[in-house]
Amino acid sequence: MRSPQVGLAPWQLRTVLVVLLTGQLLSALDQTIVGTALPTMVGEFGQIDSFSLVVTSYLLTTTAAMALYGKLGDLYGPKPVYMAAIGIFTAGSLLVGFSQDMTQLVIFRAVQGVGAGGLVVLAFTISASVVPPRQLGRVQGMVGAMYALASLVGPLVGGAFTEFVSWRWCFWINVPIGVIGLVVLATNLKLPRISRPTSIDYVGATLLVATISVLVLISIWGGTEYAWSSPQLLALIAAAVLLTALFLLWERRAKDPIVPLALFRKPEIALAMVITFVIGVATIGAYFFLPIYLQIVRGDDPTVAGLNLLPLMIAVMLGSGLSGWLIAAVLGRTKVVVVAGVATMTGGLYLLSMLDVATPAWQLWLYQAVLGVGMGMVISKLIIAVQNLVDRRELGTITAQANFIRVIGSAIGAAAFGAVLAAQLGSAWSSNAVLDALPNAAGVLYQDPASIKELARTQPEVYPEVVEAFAGALSTVFLVAAGLMVLAFALAWFLPNTTLRKDHGHGGAPEREKVGAGE
Repeated sequence: MRSPQVGLAPWQLRTVLVVLLTGQLLSALDQTIVGTALPTMVGEFGQIDSFSLVVTSYLLTTTAAMALYGKLGDLYGPKPVYMAAIGIFTAGSLLVGFSQDMTQLVIFRAVQGVGAGGLVVLAFTISASVVPPRQLGRVQGMVGAMYALASLVGPLVGGAFTEFVSWRWCFWINVPIGVIGLVVLATNLKLPRISRPTSIDYVGATLLVATISVLVLISIWGGTEYAWSSPQLLALIAAAVLLTALFLLWERRAKDPIVPLALFRKPEIALAMVITFVIGVATIGAYFFLPIYLQIVRGDDPTVAGLNLLPLMIAVMLGSGLSGWLIAAVLGRTKVVVVAGVATMTGGLYLLSMLDVATPAWQLWLYQAVLGVGMGMVISKLIIAVQNLVDRRELGTITAQANFIRVIGSAIGAAAFGAVLAAQLGSAWSSNAVLDALPNAAGVLYQDPASIKELARTQPEVYPEVVEAFAGALSTVFLVAAGLMVLAFALAWFLPNTTLRKDHGHGGAPEREKVGAGE
């Protein structure tokens, strides 16, 4: 039987898939295992108040690296760059596990982030380099399913490591997986050779990293660490404007720009990027704040909360896999899947806004399933749509930009929804005499779930009021996220209804065809 790839044998396809799935497993496990361990990690060093530094350092370097890896993959080939990313991530994981103080923990998490940026971007780039566009839905559906699979076991494994062994094993578990991935890459993966360039846009790369770093700091600190009118935030905003202007001016003149601005002049690409950004903002409302509902409002332990997240993760797997098959085997195009997925996500987030203290488990699971199916249908399918609109030599760059924009959206979403949560809780404290009388009432927001649960024993008259306040605040967060998805739904209707090619003929915008047109 003829291989579905162009110029590659079936065994090579299997090798590529193993490598991609291994890389996605590394990245996914780091995000899903670590979440339940973070309070214990920073608590061991006596710096619970520095919790955000661990998250921020990782987010900054991951986001900044994502755009760079795509270009490096285009220039030097995805295989060596992907190997470097796995090596950096594995080394960072090992070092984090040996951290002896908060400073080391923050620095080594930043090292991990540098590697993680490549794992996210280059998996999609490699698959797009060796798989015909019409089959990308199936392959990338498998990649998304691996991420969801890690999401199923990650919180449970993280809770078990933290409770029964040590939080350090949440990071050391990455080391054998990373080593296996490097061995497979070095000995088996064969990709088409590309010409090695003589230069890289170092000035553009430096300006890009600086701009991204400042923007992420603004999104994290704005309205939380500092008021928007504070000198610190105003200085950061001014720096962001200046750096952005310098970056755009330089990229317009650069011989080999790190971000080819001409790509974004295509309206269909620009539109897909805007939708990707909005989805990144809204999605974080589920991934970041749903566990807060489970652990604070419902009072679940971390491992039980992980079990209660299974419907969401399973639904993401099903939505990703089935929609990938639908695109590859039936439709041959992405628009209808993206529009339907955005609509489903919108409905799922609205349903989550109806959660309260008394919501039965079956409703919680049903609401998550609706959201998860929509998420699985949308996230990787937008990347396929963008990849189908550019030349093959630009695949890495455009894939990196799409992932980069989604992560930036998630960073801004986390900060914005955090501000919404804080504002809603502050309103609850001031309007509730019982909560207002609680010593350091506003500080409850920054306590870990176990500390809030302890109120049920130490101050039973206050605990129900605290839980109700969180339920109301989280309802607002989910409702705002649903509102953003309404915007994404409206924009998705303007995406081009293009047919994906069956070969590697990436060469600009594909033809607009009617369903069933000659193939």
